[in-house]
Amino acid sequence: MEQSNRKSKVIEFVKSDLWVVLLDIISVNAAYFLALLVRFFVGGKFYESLRRLPFFYSQFAPYYTVFCIFIFALFKLYGGMWRYAGVNDMNRIVFASTITAVAQVAGTLLFVARMPLTFYFIGAALQFVFISATRFGYRFFVVERNRISRKEADALVIGGGEEAHYILRVLNNGITYRPVCVVDKNNRVKVMDGLQVYSSLEKALDHHSNVKCVFIADSSLSVEEKRFIHDQCEKKKLIIRDYTSFFAFPAENDNFYGAQEVIQSSKGDKQVIPFSPPDISNSEIGEVVDTLRSGWITTGPRTKLLERRLAAYIETGDASVDTERDPDRWKNRVVCLNSATAAEELNLRILGIREGDEVIVPAYTYTASASAAIHCGATVKFVDIQKDGDKSTHMPEMDYEQLEAAITPRTKAVITVDLGGIVCDYERIFEIVKRKKDLFTPLEPDGTPLGDLSARIQKGIGRVAVVADCAHSLGASRIINFKKTYCGAIADFTSFSFHAVKNFTTAEGGASTWNRVLGVTNKEIYKFYQLLSLHGQSKDALAKTKAGAWEYDIVGPWYKCNMTDIMAAIGLRQLDRYPKLLEKRERIIRKYDELCDELGISHLCHHVDGMDSSNHLYLIRIPEFDTEKRNLFIEKMAEQGVSTNVHYKPLPMMTAYKTYGWDVKDFPNTFDYYSNLVSLPLHTLLTEEDTDHICDVIRKVIAVI
Repeated sequence: MEQSNRKSKVIEFVKSDLWVVLLDIISVNAAYFLALLVRFFVGGKFYESLRRLPFFYSQFAPYYTVFCIFIFALFKLYGGMWRYAGVNDMNRIVFASTITAVAQVAGTLLFVARMPLTFYFIGAALQFVFISATRFGYRFFVVERNRISRKEADALVIGGGEEAHYILRVLNNGITYRPVCVVDKNNRVKVMDGLQVYSSLEKALDHHSNVKCVFIADSSLSVEEKRFIHDQCEKKKLIIRDYTSFFAFPAENDNFYGAQEVIQSSKGDKQVIPFSPPDISNSEIGEVVDTLRSGWITTGPRTKLLERRLAAYIETGDASVDTERDPDRWKNRVVCLNSATAAEELNLRILGIREGDEVIVPAYTYTASASAAIHCGATVKFVDIQKDGDKSTHMPEMDYEQLEAAITPRTKAVITVDLGGIVCDYERIFEIVKRKKDLFTPLEPDGTPLGDLSARIQKGIGRVAVVADCAHSLGASRIINFKKTYCGAIADFTSFSFHAVKNFTTAEGGASTWNRVLGVTNKEIYKFYQLLSLHGQSKDALAKTKAGAWEYDIVGPWYKCNMTDIMAAIGLRQLDRYPKLLEKRERIIRKYDELCDELGISHLCHHVDGMDSSNHLYLIRIPEFDTEKRNLFIEKMAEQGVSTNVHYKPLPMMTAYKTYGWDVKDFPNTFDYYSNLVSLPLHTLLTEEDTDHICDVIRKVIAVI
């Protein structure tokens, strides 16, 4: 049975990266065949004495090829996110190539013939080049493909100041409109962001007859000037998007105005870089407008579609899966809600967590990780983190020895936190809860629909449940049992956040998902999430629209925390753009990594062997800084126009948790990690120039503190 399972895992593993395996087979054989040609093929034929070498080598090649694929798999050259290929990936290629080169020498000596050293050097070099090109070539292809991604229609922008610069950046980040020129009545510059600037709308349209949409971004325009523009656009049947009110009254539109990459300070020309503005393009805006016009703005078809698309993304890592070709495959696997906190609480309620139960939570996290358990009546048990965080990622991860010691017969769940988008060591966590399963007693059925379901779930899991707080980690992955597994498909139950500051946003919002539970269907679990999030009502608004289907029941006096179609509309278009957004975050992280390594600053490592982060937060810890110096650093950065933050202040330091008797002195590693921690700006509205500016400011500030 074990051998059969191992075989199925290998087959599944090879299938997931079949195209890479095939390229490797070609590369390995091409490398050494070319080495034979280069070394022995002279004057149109092989040396007479070596004419049989190709025949002998061809007999050895199949065995060598299989050995290479095995070694490449061992060094994790499959299952990687090659669009993020970096230094760690290159190191693995070097090690794997070295071992296979040694095998080539030994194999030919034993089974073919002694070969000249130049043959081995040429073959090994070519194989290394081919294998590297296979991986890094894919990354180059993705970057170039995204750079030249097609826009659907030409657009022009009216305005010559920061407002116009902002609109141009939004358009360039989106996929709907291609900005082709700018109109500035003051004719301040000839070129803006690489586009020709015209003094009038008529001149611009004469030179760009394919323009379909006009964006007005000049709050100084008079009523008469705006009326003239509208009349001109109406005659030519052009779409108009007028954003002047946002810029004219910034105090009433903080979210929009604050989303600028670089804002000119009212005190001068100092750059001001916000910490984490949302990245909203015209795609999201258009989808929300369409939703409002559709007449369906509460939970409806867009929410259900987002649930199916998220389910596909969590399973495959591919945001472009057409879930409507097989909707039944993807439904009943994700529930979209109005916040991650609601998702965390509903996860625990579905599990049957209640008064008398214990839930273990890392002391280093945001309050939602613990408050959800308290809402359910459970007792929270905090656990300290590892000294200086995880050894490879530096993420403030739980001390696993303390976790194991904290499990008692009352423990029903462990909350894991993928802080900053970095994935916990779930294999280690599952080992611990499995070792402690003898202490676990599942809930008994109580005759209520929810109580009976929770009892079946606890019995099906058969141990303390692993409940992941993946607020930061949509799209992150870890190699589990030789397979790349994405967050949402690792823990027993998982919650995601789609808050405005997250990589993927629906303004507010979140989602729950879960792994299959023995003896319980996904449909049953999904049904109870719907009940818990809609007052216990047996039919949602969408189901009640069917002819004659008005009647419903109230199964329990529960909650109201559903996601609306307006929120889901944002999410659908965010998901279209999400892979590209992750790539941009990765580029920013590389620059920060170089700076921190230069200055000797400890930082999160977002991509290590077997783990790829979602690149959500960039945490640094400055050596020899205490809380006073850290706070001074944050103030000095702000004076230079760079907003920073701290993620997070440990929960035992908070008033609410002190009242439960917790004291941060009992968590020395947690406090030590927090004391010199700073979070740097990391968002997709940052340009390369912004990132360089942030790095320069950090150098200057550290030098004077």
